[in-house]
Amino acid sequence: MRRAWTIDRIMQNLIVVLGIGAILWGLNYLSGVLSPFFAAFLLAYILDPLVCKLQGKVKHRIVAVIIVIVAMALVVTGAGFLFVPMVVSEVRHLGELIPRMFSDSAWISRISTFIPADTWASIKGMISWEKVASTMQSLDFWKSAQSVADKVLPSAWGLLAKTSSVVAWVSGAALIFMYLVFIMLDMPKLRRGVASLFPKKYKSDLFDFSSEVDKFMGSYFRAQSLVALSVGILYAIGFGVIGLPMGVAFGLFSGALNMIPYLQLTTIPLALLLAVVYALDTGMPFWEVALIVLAIYAVVQVIQDFFLVPKIVGSSMDLPPVGILLSLSIWGKLLGFLGLIVAIPFTCICLVYLEKIQKKAEAIAEDEAGPSLEEDGPSLEA
Repeated sequence: MRRAWTIDRIMQNLIVVLGIGAILWGLNYLSGVLSPFFAAFLLAYILDPLVCKLQGKVKHRIVAVIIVIVAMALVVTGAGFLFVPMVVSEVRHLGELIPRMFSDSAWISRISTFIPADTWASIKGMISWEKVASTMQSLDFWKSAQSVADKVLPSAWGLLAKTSSVVAWVSGAALIFMYLVFIMLDMPKLRRGVASLFPKKYKSDLFDFSSEVDKFMGSYFRAQSLVALSVGILYAIGFGVIGLPMGVAFGLFSGALNMIPYLQLTTIPLALLLAVVYALDTGMPFWEVALIVLAIYAVVQVIQDFFLVPKIVGSSMDLPPVGILLSLSIWGKLLGFLGLIVAIPFTCICLVYLEKIQKKAEAIAEDEAGPSLEEDGPSLEA
């Protein structure tokens, strides 16, 4: 039986809507402080299955957490020492080649053979290539990393930034690290604590709801992160082997975009522009370089669709690419940088809640249709 819309029910729904609006306003107001916490929480959530498996072997969760953190630190440090110098060198080399595209007469003559003059003039007028080249040639990795960290670290450390940006950066990074450690240690307690907030009669529904949310988030964050990493490595190897300018960095960047499935394909125009630079630098025909680049995209896409996704993601990825992109846009607009961090979890919660409402509505419709079918039965037999 459907519930009538009474004054009490209308007021309850109005209070819920106002409460959600107040929560969103509070999250937006505190986004600078909450961003590192949510970032650490998502990272702890992704690593939690590994911690649980190790805990079953070493018997103590703190030992499992230490092992995971040390292993993660070693991997990140090793990747940094391996890739950072390579990427910086490639970026600087590309910065040296870009000016020649607009000043070297031989290069300009070759460009005119496969790119119309109007199109090339439009490309040239899009941005200040001289400034881009100058910035790339004088790239300072640590200064760039600090500017990125300033946006990620909590604004609560802004006072320290006035005295020493290094102290603020280290303090903020230490805060994120502490968040990560304590959340990883207390993840089981956090799950039980959230469950204890609800009455016992809702425990079963809460368990089903949390299981569905975990299915969505696990599929996206854990599986898609592994797919994106694998795709990025494949692109980096492919572009690096052929010697494409900034090939390793561009390949890793393209793989990172695959956190939104198939978004890496939007980098094809930029890859073809790099192919132009490569063709001019080596003397190869542009069409040969373009075919090689497109072949790399095709091979990696085949590996992703027929091997990586079936093995890693399986059939559990219920978030379509357009839904992921839309959720990032909406939550990013509502909550800024914090919205980009919580977009997928919040979207998963909303989707699961809508699915529950849909199932409940279908159950009510079946209950209402049931008696009428039973009543029609005897008349048909008669």
